[in-house]
Amino acid sequence: MKKTRHGKSSAPDAEDPAEREQELRELARRLSDLDGDALDAQLLVTFREARDTGAVPVDAGFFLVVHILLAMADEALPEDAKVRELGRELETMEQDYGLPEDKSWAPGEAPEEWEALSRQYEIACDEARAAFFRSYGEAEMADMFLLDRAGFIRRFENGRNFFHGLPMLPDFLN
Repeated sequence: MKKTRHGKSSAPDAEDPAEREQELRELARRLSDLDGDALDAQLLVTFREARDTGAVPVDAGFFLVVHILLAMADEALPEDAKVRELGRELETMEQDYGLPEDKSWAPGEAPEEWEALSRQYEIACDEARAAFFRSYGEAEMADMFLLDRAGFIRRFENGRNFFHGLPMLPDFLN
């Protein structure tokens, strides 16, 4: 017999399917009641537990935790002072060059100073994401994100493949 999370004893694989379905419906109902931040926090706890207990392969656990932390970090990017300032500078430069709103330059057509500022902006975004990872106790992940992007993407993709199978297009990876 094993102890379930709810303190009930049950034999492995002896759970009543109707009872399990009811538990899953209750969990879904509780999760639907959460606001976005609370849901993200609950998903992070759940994904870390899956990773840390070995419930999924190592890279699959990496993918789960990275996936939710990247989503959370990207939502927090506008709060980073450096990202916000560089974003304003890019917008000002685009206006100064007469680039219509909601348009972008074709490859190779952007002014050199805009390209340089855009690289600074992307670096600031990456640093803010890494700081976010660290703030959630994922220093190793942050270091890998900044210092070994190829390894980071490889582990992310290996984990993503565990769940989804097909490869992602490079445009979707930071």
